[in-house]
Amino acid sequence: MIKKSQLTFIVLILAIITICIIVGKITLSTKTKNYSASIENIPEHEKKALEFVTQKISGTELSIYTNYMDNKSDDERIATGRDVLSESQGLLLLYLLNRDEKEYFDLCLDWTVNNLYLDNGILSWMKTKTFQTKNTNAFIDDLRLVRSLILANEKWNDEKYLKYIRKSSKALLDYNVKNNIPLDFYDIKSKSRSNNITISYLDLYTMKKLTYLDSNWNRVYENSYELIKNSKIEGTGLYEFQYGLDQDIYITGDEISLIQSVYTMLHLAEVGEYDVEGMNWLWDEYEKYGKIFSSYLYETHEPMTDIQSTALYALIARLFYLKGEYHKAEIMLEECEKFQVMNSSSEIYGGFGNELNKEVYSFDNLQYLLSSSIIHKRN
Repeated sequence: MIKKSQLTFIVLILAIITICIIVGKITLSTKTKNYSASIENIPEHEKKALEFVTQKISGTELSIYTNYMDNKSDDERIATGRDVLSESQGLLLLYLLNRDEKEYFDLCLDWTVNNLYLDNGILSWMKTKTFQTKNTNAFIDDLRLVRSLILANEKWNDEKYLKYIRKSSKALLDYNVKNNIPLDFYDIKSKSRSNNITISYLDLYTMKKLTYLDSNWNRVYENSYELIKNSKIEGTGLYEFQYGLDQDIYITGDEISLIQSVYTMLHLAEVGEYDVEGMNWLWDEYEKYGKIFSSYLYETHEPMTDIQSTALYALIARLFYLKGEYHKAEIMLEECEKFQVMNSSSEIYGGFGNELNKEVYSFDNLQYLLSSSIIHKRN
């Protein structure tokens, strides 16, 4: 039997443990909310954006909400409000890596793997605001996480990252690749996968890195490279939307997302292949209109909207930076900053969004942060 004195001691120990856990959580929450204050030698626009992201659209352990406003959607395929995307987590990890913030990188990584890793090793594309983890991944999001881990291991020589790299590499080859061609998604519940690959999902740089870990990625890389090269729409900076594996055809609707096309050019540039024609076309569009629009008509290659995008300008900035056209990269980053809310009395001060309706997307803010960290390296 447990003596009364022993029972009292056990209760006391449990109470101390509970208090430590609570204090630890409070400390952790405070720490992440004050994270941006610890960053030095970064531009003021980036600092304000970082403060907004970590203080206004971040949950525990640097889990990033999709929007500032906690809106809801009737379509469960659309992330809103406090839904957390694997896309957002990957972008933040790459930013923290660039800023050499290992402690916060690990913090963000822990939340990501604890909340988004599925049993078979792929990454859920979203955890909803009601704490439901989706059963489906997105090939590009898994690759983005793998990229951050590979680069983190190279930078900090920490082998704990390798287990996740190996796990993801095997899972992607098993579930997201067919006939050495990547596919958009795999659903662990229905055990089904897409028959298409979105061209902008073909992250050549990361696949090339994975060839050194597993030679099975060689053919996947080669096929992905060919799919990108053959998807180019000549005379433009535009690319086809998807490739259908079963039909062996490219698929594009009436409009083309310029964000996806620029992402595709970035994937080429990161392996030393520059679409000079496409980059010249982008700059010509900018000089013609004084701005760059988010979507173009497939038939005429003319803008089909007057909508601009912070994320688009940020991606174009990275593209020009990789090519060594630093002046153009700076101009594109400045175009981003026109959308930053610099009214200190605003709820969304420092963020990139609409001050009137408080419409803010984490994608815009994270793409800007990532581009700024690449273009404005620390002294």
